[in-house]
Amino acid sequence: MVTMVKSSEVTTAQPGLEAIVREVLGRMMVSAPPVAAPVDGKKREMMVPLGVSNRHMHLCREHVDILFGEGYEMKVLKELYQPGYFAVQERVLVVGKRRCLEGVAILMPERPISQVELSQTDAISLGLKLGVAESGADPVSQQILLVGPKGQVVLPGGKGGGAYIARRHMHIGPADAAALGLKEGYLVDIVIDGDRPTTYHGVLIRIREGWRAEVHLDTDEANAAGLKNGDMVRLVVP
Repeated sequence: MVTMVKSSEVTTAQPGLEAIVREVLGRMMVSAPPVAAPVDGKKREMMVPLGVSNRHMHLCREHVDILFGEGYEMKVLKELYQPGYFAVQERVLVVGKRRCLEGVAILMPERPISQVELSQTDAISLGLKLGVAESGADPVSQQILLVGPKGQVVLPGGKGGGAYIARRHMHIGPADAAALGLKEGYLVDIVIDGDRPTTYHGVLIRIREGWRAEVHLDTDEANAAGLKNGDMVRLVVP
């Protein structure tokens, strides 16, 4: 177990960019990964920052060309917590069955396929029934329309990329993971103490060289627990 402290009909307002954090990598596990366990039975702890992930998208090169024009180069707005990842100035309109979301942020670098990460609140507003996944290429991802200044793209859903609700997870580098007895794909718990004590189960461990340790929750999850972007959390492996 891991413990943590710490419109009209066509538009929905976009929150500030400070709430837009990082991206989700990988794909949904077919079977439940194992629960983390320390290698020697001793309790391990680590302070980890929280990244609250607002609605955003990742684009492939083909779709950047369609939405913004052939050969268009995105303009960097801000660097993100994970090295090499950044938000750009450009925005895209996301069109659902009931409403649209204006000014949805784009996170880079480019991906092999395009995908849109939304919260359950966003999905309800758009009139969509979205599943929880780790990638827009997961079979549960749904068709979605993107509108840019130069063109439109329909993401087909499934393996072709689409809209989904990102699974709660934690990014961590190999050295920190080894020190905690964690392996890629482990599921852990996050326990939030404070005014709104909450426990989140099934937090997926993702490991990559160069990653900084960071827990990712979406805006619905963070708001429910009274958390904000940048809060330091305590990760405990008993």
